[in-house]
Amino acid sequence: MLLLVALLVGACTRNHGDIGMWFGTWHVEAITVDDSQPTVVGDYFFQFQSHVFRVSQVYGHEQLVASYGTWEEGDDARLTVAFPDASVFYISMPGLEAFNDFTVESRPHGRVLLTRVTSHGETVTYMLKKQP
Repeated sequence: MLLLVALLVGACTRNHGDIGMWFGTWHVEAITVDDSQPTVVGDYFFQFQSHVFRVSQVYGHEQLVASYGTWEEGDDARLTVAFPDASVFYISMPGLEAFNDFTVESRPHGRVLLTRVTSHGETVTYMLKKQP
C-alpha cells in the first residue's frame, strides 16, 4: 500500500513544471471569421502541455484528426502556435495556418477569447472553454 501511495504522489502530468492556465484541453466553442455568424464545423479542441500543442477535430463518435506543433505565451497577451512540419498539418480549421500569432482578448474564468489576422487578411476569433 505504501508503494502505491509513493507512486501516485510522484506521478507527473505536467512535464517540465507548471505551465499555468493553459495546461490541458480547451474546447473551441465558436469560430468567427470577419464578424460573421459564429460557426464551428465539427468539434475542435486545443491541448497544451509543456511546449507541445495539439489541435484535434472529432467527427462522429470515433474519427479523430490531429496535428501537433509548439506553443509559446508572450508577456504582452500573445500566444504563438506553430506547426513546423507542414507534411503532418492535417487540420482544416477556419483561420488556422502553419504559424499563428494570437492575441488574448479576454480570459474570464475557464474561458478564453483569441483573435488573429490570417495571411489573407481575415480576422478570426476563437472562443475557448476549459475542459475539466
